[in-house]
Amino acid sequence: MMPNNHNSNVIGKAADANSVSTLEAGEPEALLPKEYREVYTGQPFKLSALFPPVTWLPAYIRSLRDKQTAADASAVGTLPFSLTGDVVAGLTVGFMLLPQCLAFALLAGLPVRVGLYSSFLPLLAYALFGSLRQVQVGPTALMSLLTGGALDAAGYVGEDRVAAASLLALLVAATNLLLGILRFGFVADFMSHSVMAAFVSASGIIIATSQLKTMLGIKIPRSEYWWETVHDLSQKVDKSDPPTFIMGFTLLFFLMSLKAWKTAGHEQKRSAHPVWRWFPRDKKSLPFRGLKLVADLSSVVSVILGWDWGLCYRAGGIDSVVLVGKTDTSGFEMKLPGGNLAQVDWSGLLASAIAICLIGFMETVAVGGKLAAQYRYKYDPNQELLSLGLANAASAVMSGFPVTGGFSRTAVNALFGATSQVAGGLTALVVLVAMYAIMPVVELLPQVALAPLIIQGALSVTSFHSFATAFRTQRSEFFVMLATFLMSMGLTVKEGLITGFVLSAIKLMFDVAVPNMVLCGQVKDGSFRDIRHYPDAVMPDQCVIVRLDARISFPNANRFQDFCLRAAMAKQSLELAKGSGQELKYVVMDFKSVNRIDITGIEMLEALAETLHQRGQSLMLANLKGPVARQLALGHVGVRLRELGGCLCWNMEQAMGIVNGSEELSRLEADEAVGDLLRRVRSPSTGQGMKRRK
Repeated sequence: MMPNNHNSNVIGKAADANSVSTLEAGEPEALLPKEYREVYTGQPFKLSALFPPVTWLPAYIRSLRDKQTAADASAVGTLPFSLTGDVVAGLTVGFMLLPQCLAFALLAGLPVRVGLYSSFLPLLAYALFGSLRQVQVGPTALMSLLTGGALDAAGYVGEDRVAAASLLALLVAATNLLLGILRFGFVADFMSHSVMAAFVSASGIIIATSQLKTMLGIKIPRSEYWWETVHDLSQKVDKSDPPTFIMGFTLLFFLMSLKAWKTAGHEQKRSAHPVWRWFPRDKKSLPFRGLKLVADLSSVVSVILGWDWGLCYRAGGIDSVVLVGKTDTSGFEMKLPGGNLAQVDWSGLLASAIAICLIGFMETVAVGGKLAAQYRYKYDPNQELLSLGLANAASAVMSGFPVTGGFSRTAVNALFGATSQVAGGLTALVVLVAMYAIMPVVELLPQVALAPLIIQGALSVTSFHSFATAFRTQRSEFFVMLATFLMSMGLTVKEGLITGFVLSAIKLMFDVAVPNMVLCGQVKDGSFRDIRHYPDAVMPDQCVIVRLDARISFPNANRFQDFCLRAAMAKQSLELAKGSGQELKYVVMDFKSVNRIDITGIEMLEALAETLHQRGQSLMLANLKGPVARQLALGHVGVRLRELGGCLCWNMEQAMGIVNGSEELSRLEADEAVGDLLRRVRSPSTGQGMKRRK
């Protein structure tokens, strides 16, 4: 409780002594309503959260019967359940996934059948256990790149490579499940967006470059480094196969054109475009909707065109275009990863599994969390770890490779009206039917018809505008991004990611150790501002005001102490130079930006107060937050400051009153005010509060 009288705003010796003696264990949140308690503590864990359909499926059924309750309406946010939307979205994404999963298997250096294996049971597992309602899991370009890199590094080929891929998926599953059980969903908060943007951009270029050999119809060995691939391509580009080249780049142009048209913007913008103004512009017209459907299913249309093109080539006697070939499968086969485990590179696969787990989790939460925020429904990051773990375990027993939530498929899923995991279940059924129905057709598909899908998907995730934004706003962040990008391109994406995380950690520690420290003056409205940015700010006589825009902890405590001493010396020198006869009496710390202080910070304040006392000066702390005031009271800082001529103040007005000599210190009223406040404030470091006196 904030006192009304300024006199009760100062914490004196008696306040510290009496208040600290009343500190007892307690939970101040216990007095709050349940809804407010959960703001502080978060939602309580429930076993039903491990199986989300227990919660959402009854609500889904009630919505179909038009008997939705108020609780259901609150849970679904602004995205009400729709069976029609789920059916349309599920089938649409299913047809989109079919060519993509084949292409991503080839990208990982695996037979195309492995892509199908990774696209059935994992979708069902996520549909049962995932909390993000619109996410579609399965193979992605990034997972394929990381999987292929891990298998290349270990030297796996042939069927051993397939077995190693499923073993890698099992290790990814184990890592996800372990992190989920330990409730480590918060790790997503520690992954820098800038590092991920640089990493994904480098990955996109590497993936696109790896497909140029297929686009050109030449054979070069799989290389560990991007620059080796570029070198090999440059050596054999003159041996390109013209029919393959023409088909590949024509289909790529087709895909890129449809995407450019789809994202061209509103009708007025399309009308002003030199090309798109000749295409349908009215979003309500049938031609526009038809072309929009073709653009949404462009991967399916591209594969169909490629299959027909290949058929025409063969009819014309052109047999230089490489086909997918025999898939050696008649259906799904469920089994645990096998092979000679004694020869497995466990350390290499485990390191790759950890990286794939974290990146896959980040990719899923990034795309799904954005939709959850847009439609205002809740999801649980810890449950996402568990559901991704189960999805990867399902992929492993199907002889598949690691999977995660896909950007493009999730976006299309939401676009076509998906409202629940029912859409993911229907997508899995499409893959199941396709497995038995279209594999003979797939065997006759030219490989070059799949390469444009990979290139388009890879380039779509690049984010070079993030580099420009970082360069304009935060140069240190830009250099971290640049180092991550260059390391990924020069070595491998794994080394690039590690470099980014290490540099981000160093930058974070630097930001903590070197926070913003300012000298403050009073401006016309009475507030206190940085004198560097407010030239008209006036520093009051007899004091110097300093502010630290961070928590006070061991990395920055000594730096802040030195800054305060330099500020005191500078102010004293200015007073002497002006000949005003005013001596510096107080160093006032504005604590409005300080929300935590550790024991090193407390010891620093006491040492600073003693040093200033030896110079005939005193230390005052103002604008104290409740938890900080409590920590200072527990550390008897107020007692020590009072002994050295200083004090603790709730606000700057009180501090300025003391500086000007117009404030009478009333210890009794301070005791009552401070004691009441401290009994109400919970310590952020100990998790303990104080009970009211009875």
